Amino acid sequence: MLLRTRLTIAVLGLLALGLVGMAVATFEATRDFAGERAKRKLAQAGDAVVSLLAEERPLGSLTLGDDRLMKAAVLDGGVPSFFQVRTADGRVADALALDGEPAAADLADLVRRIPAEAPVVGRVDGERGGVEDWDIRGSRLADGRILIVGLRTAEFDDLVGRLAGVETVVTLCVLGGITLVARRTLRRVMRPLDEIAVTARAIGRGDLAQRVGEGDERTEVGRLRLALNEMLGQIESAFREREASEERLRRFVADASHELRTPIASIRGYAELFRRGAASRPDDLAKAMDRIESEGTRMGSLVEEMLLLARLDEGRPLEMRPVDLAVLAADAVADARAREPDRPLTLECDGEVPVLGDAPRLRQVLANLMSNVLHHTPGGTPAVVRVGTTAGHAVIEVADQGPGMTEEQSAHVFERFFRADSSRSRDHGGAGLGLSIVAAITAAHGGTASVTAREGKGATFSVRIPCPAPVSRAPGHAPADPGEVLTPARADRHG
Repeated sequence: MLLRTRLTIAVLGLLALGLVGMAVATFEATRDFAGERAKRKLAQAGDAVVSLLAEERPLGSLTLGDDRLMKAAVLDGGVPSFFQVRTADGRVADALALDGEPAAADLADLVRRIPAEAPVVGRVDGERGGVEDWDIRGSRLADGRILIVGLRTAEFDDLVGRLAGVETVVTLCVLGGITLVARRTLRRVMRPLDEIAVTARAIGRGDLAQRVGEGDERTEVGRLRLALNEMLGQIESAFREREASEERLRRFVADASHELRTPIASIRGYAELFRRGAASRPDDLAKAMDRIESEGTRMGSLVEEMLLLARLDEGRPLEMRPVDLAVLAADAVADARAREPDRPLTLECDGEVPVLGDAPRLRQVLANLMSNVLHHTPGGTPAVVRVGTTAGHAVIEVADQGPGMTEEQSAHVFERFFRADSSRSRDHGGAGLGLSIVAAITAAHGGTASVTAREGKGATFSVRIPCPAPVSRAPGHAPADPGEVLTPARADRHG
């Protein structure tokens, strides 16, 4: 059963109970009021008759013109029309019936129940087969006689019947009207829920871009719309991220397999050469062993880089300790100068640049950035390394005057296995993981890595890492002395 139907039934049920209860209460109150009014009429008429009997006048002398009887009629708006006087033993002594009379048997039964101390009021049938009922009041007079006064109940019965009919019609009309209004109102109020159901079915079929229309946030349904849209946005983002992650994983596995295939094929080829007789030729044997060792080293380096990226992806905790980036930068510049003494390299730093980080990993960041300059700019191309602090972050900038990159290449330069020049030799260009390692290590420290480059205008790689205490000092221009030498890791500008 639909929710709107259940709500309609519940509302109508409660309303019907209330209306019926109110109708019954009104009916009972009206009937009690009319009954009390009839008793007062009978009592007042009885008092008037007692006064006449005290004057020893017969009942036949009563007429509607009698001022005392008229007084009783005027007071309560009706006139009893049956009067009877009986002896103490119940025989009729005198009677007056202005308009019909009650059934004799019922009167006799009422007479037998009249006590001496109080009057009795009851209802009896009319003489014409109970078509009309009578309210009868019987009382004993001081001399022992019995006085009976009767009032036809037609007016009372008509009033009560009309009231019952009106209440029935009104109740049914109110229930019918409320039913129509409730169904229309609930249909309008519940329409957003129908839209939500349609949206949910569309999402279940794979259309994650579906959203529920906006509504009034002050209403429950409006807040439900807002919450559902927020949830759907998060679900869509999660699915898109999962798809992107799966795609990256597939691409990573494919690229890793492709990169490993070359050294493995080389090792297998030289091993086959050795098996076919190179062992008997010293020159060929030395060359084969040298190439096997070289390819094994390159393959081991690639595996180590992939393992490092995998550990960083897993979010394994780093060994965070106070580190001075100025010292690490001086070491990286010293290493680069040792590898290419003729290349102009400058280090600009304004003293200590403290951060909280993993020293070996930060050394690798600087080493990879310097190796990127050495590998992908012509020999003798100047480069500047700047280290400083600004806006609560430590900043490392490595700028060169090499060939630069296009905007498209800059957008992908930190992706794994990315190469701008697909024809570049793997023996000299690397696997394309150096800068992706830089980005991953920087992200693990809560920082960001970026590049600014123009084709033919050089490139500037920037790394920003949060400082333990923010300092407003931009990268300076005072060269620092190189310190301890660190063997640089292999890196690539375009990956």
